[in-house]
Amino acid sequence: MRRFRELVRIHGTGVSLTALLLSAGLMLVFQSGPTRGGFGELGLSVVGSVQQSTAWVLGGISSTIGSVSELGNLRSDYEALLEQLLEYEAAQQDLAELRQELFSLRELIGFSEQLETRNIPARVIGKDPGNFFSTISINKGRRDGLRVDLPVIAVQDNGEGLVGRIAHVGAGSSIVRPIFDSASFVAARLQSSRHEGLVSGGGVGNNTLLMRYVPEGVRSEIGYGNVVVTSGMSEVFPPGIRIGRVQSISSQPYETSLELELSSVVDFSRLEYVLVIDHNYHNQGASLNNHDQTGNN
Repeated sequence: MRRFRELVRIHGTGVSLTALLLSAGLMLVFQSGPTRGGFGELGLSVVGSVQQSTAWVLGGISSTIGSVSELGNLRSDYEALLEQLLEYEAAQQDLAELRQELFSLRELIGFSEQLETRNIPARVIGKDPGNFFSTISINKGRRDGLRVDLPVIAVQDNGEGLVGRIAHVGAGSSIVRPIFDSASFVAARLQSSRHEGLVSGGGVGNNTLLMRYVPEGVRSEIGYGNVVVTSGMSEVFPPGIRIGRVQSISSQPYETSLELELSSVVDFSRLEYVLVIDHNYHNQGASLNNHDQTGNN
């Protein structure tokens, strides 16, 4: 019995067809003999049942194959739509990036056209690792008229801010030393009270600036958030360029001056374009006084 079951399991289709043929043969035998009325009807019933069962099984198999095929088509459609969606999202991101770049360029060009002094727009092409950088590379150099010690500014949030100065000039690119470099010093003044001091950088990794040599007696005239600008008391930086905002005020008992901690008005982490200012190109000592309302030097 076990061997018979194994035979049926392995050769199920062949056994079914054999049974169907035997049933048909029996029907023919009974129909041709004298007992046609009894056994013939029995043969027809058996054959009919077998045929119906076979048709049901084959129909189920066909339906299953059709369902599998339809499922495969749906999966292909899903993957195609998913790919189109990813392409659309990538295109949207590229469009948003392009709009932001166009906005930055329009802001830069608009400010550049307002300046009375010669200026050279440049793209930032390199930075040292980290959020704040010891040097910044730009894509303009000697053939574009750049020289060592020319001031560099950026335009962000509808206003300019001091980035640093040109430290090294190549044929087609230059290196900028940012204002937070410990070797950077800028003659500055408080925009509102006009008191002067010297701004220096805190060094790489420190995004704060220090303004020293502000007279201690004017402490009551200084408030948090006050803007500090270049004073123009040097040959490098013209007056009126925004440097930073006061975020803390301190002094030592044995000193006669205040030390102001400033936050830069330029966000160096999103610096993409800059303007190199050649304020000695046409007029010696020409100023950048868009935000220095009083114009006193």
